[in-house]
Amino acid sequence: MSFLAPIFLSLTALAAPILILYMLKLRRREQEVSSTFLWRMVIRDREANSPWQKLRRNILLLLQLLLLALLVVALARPFIPVQVVASGQVTVLLDASASMNATDVSPSRFESAKAIARGLANDLLDQGSMTIILVTPKPRVLVSSSNDKLELINAINNAQPTVGSADWATAFALATGANGNAINPTTVIISDGGIPDNAPPLSGEVRYVPIGNQSANLGISTLSLRPGADGPQIFASITNYGDADSAVILTLKLNGDLFNAQELNVAAGKTSNVILNGYKDTQIVEAQLSAPAGAARVDYFPTDDKAWAVYNPPQAGRVLFISQKGNLYIEQVLASLPGITPFRAPADAPLPSCPQKICC
Repeated sequence: MSFLAPIFLSLTALAAPILILYMLKLRRREQEVSSTFLWRMVIRDREANSPWQKLRRNILLLLQLLLLALLVVALARPFIPVQVVASGQVTVLLDASASMNATDVSPSRFESAKAIARGLANDLLDQGSMTIILVTPKPRVLVSSSNDKLELINAINNAQPTVGSADWATAFALATGANGNAINPTTVIISDGGIPDNAPPLSGEVRYVPIGNQSANLGISTLSLRPGADGPQIFASITNYGDADSAVILTLKLNGDLFNAQELNVAAGKTSNVILNGYKDTQIVEAQLSAPAGAARVDYFPTDDKAWAVYNPPQAGRVLFISQKGNLYIEQVLASLPGITPFRAPADAPLPSCPQKICC
C-alpha cells in the first residue's frame, strides 16, 4: 500500500503532545475518610500523579490517539496499486523476431511474452478494446479492436515466433492506425529490445515490457559468397553478443562435404571474420558453430548457430565501352570483373545491336 500524500504522515508527531499532557495531568479524587490511617493512600496518589510517571490505562487517551491516527491516514490518502490496462483503445506489439526464441527465460522469451500478453487481455476493462500486432519481418494484425477476451487469448496462443528480424517501422505504423482517433490510447510493447532509435512516435501512453535477462549468445551474423578468380570466396562473420570472451569452432561444408574447421576466440561484444576460397563447383555452403572439446559453452539462442548460402555464379557476358580515346582505368575495372569481357568502340561508330549477354 502507498500514499498519495505521504507528507501528512508527519502529523503522527502530534501523538507526543497528547501523551505528554496525560503524563503531566494530575488525577485527584475527593474522598471522605474516617481515619488518618488512610492518608497513606493520599501520599501514594500524589506519587502516582507526579510528572513523567508511567502512564496508566486510560480509555479516553486511547480514543484520542485512535482519532489522530485515523485523521493522519485520511490526509495521507492511502491507495493500493493494481495492475490494470487502461480503459479505451489498447494496442499490444508482440515481438516475434528470431531473438525471442532464446531460452534464458523458461521455456523461451516468446512464451514468456505471450503469458504477459494473456495477462493484459484478462485485465482488459469491459469498456476497453484491444488490438494485437505480431511484430515479424512482415508485421500483421492478429486481432483488431476487440473486447472479446476469449478471442484475444486464442490469437495470442496461436502466435508463433519467426527466425527473421522485426520490422518495427511497419509495426509502429500499424499501431498508429489501430489507435486512430482514440482518446489517450495505450500501446504496450513486449520485446527483448532492438527497437530503432528513429522509430516514429506513438500517440497516447506507451509502455515497454522487457523480456529476457541473459545475453550469452554466439552466432553467425554473416555468411555470403562472391565470385573469385578460382571459385567463390566465402565470407563468414561470428559475433559474440555476450558479456564474456568465448571460444567456438566454425565448421564449413561445401556441397555437403567437410571443407574447413577452425577454432575462433571472439571477444565480448566483438565480431570475428573468416575469408576462404571455395571450389569452382561450389553450390551450397553450410556453416555451423559448436563448442570446443571439454568447454562448457552457454548459448541461449542456438538458432543462429547454423547458416546456409547458395552460390549463383555470374554468367559470362560482354560489356561495350564507348570511348573515343579510351580510358585505361575503366577498362581495367571492367576486365577485373569475373565473367565479363569488355570491348571498346569509338564514339562516332554506329552502335551495334545488343544481343543476349552484351551490355551496352
